Amino acid sequence: MIRFQFLNRLNNLYINAVQTISKYSIVTLILLTVAIEFSVSIIFSLWLFPNHSAGPTFDSKKEEFLFVVILAPLIETLIFQYSIITSLLEKRPKAYLFACIFSAILFGLSHFYSPVYILKTFFSGLLFATLYLVVSQKKRNAFIAVVIAHALYNLTVFCGRLFF
Repeated sequence: MIRFQFLNRLNNLYINAVQTISKYSIVTLILLTVAIEFSVSIIFSLWLFPNHSAGPTFDSKKEEFLFVVILAPLIETLIFQYSIITSLLEKRPKAYLFACIFSAILFGLSHFYSPVYILKTFFSGLLFATLYLVVSQKKRNAFIAVVIAHALYNLTVFCGRLFF
């Protein structure tokens, strides 16, 4: 019983945080999400796992751009944020934290290139799920906001690989 009270309290804190963060503009929220995503990537790439380099491989830069910058953000947002979070919240309207974590777990597991990559993308999934919930709270198109944030992050990484 005490565990459920703790989880309920944690969920309420998360809901309050989502409501508080929703006061920012959508552009600010997208840019903040991308900035935090870069921070997570830097922590994973430079500090925690500096010798790790797993991820998808492509036959050409055109193929990589099409998949990483356009298709992946659309398809992954549709599956992991829109479909999963929406269906979970339809069944349990106040289960924000559970929906976010469940979505992030599945998002991470779908990036099965290595355990490190799964862990890193779990944190990405938390960010994208939270952005989805925050923009939904504003009664705006959360799907588009997450696609833009995801694509912007992936585009920047793609460009970084081209030039560095």
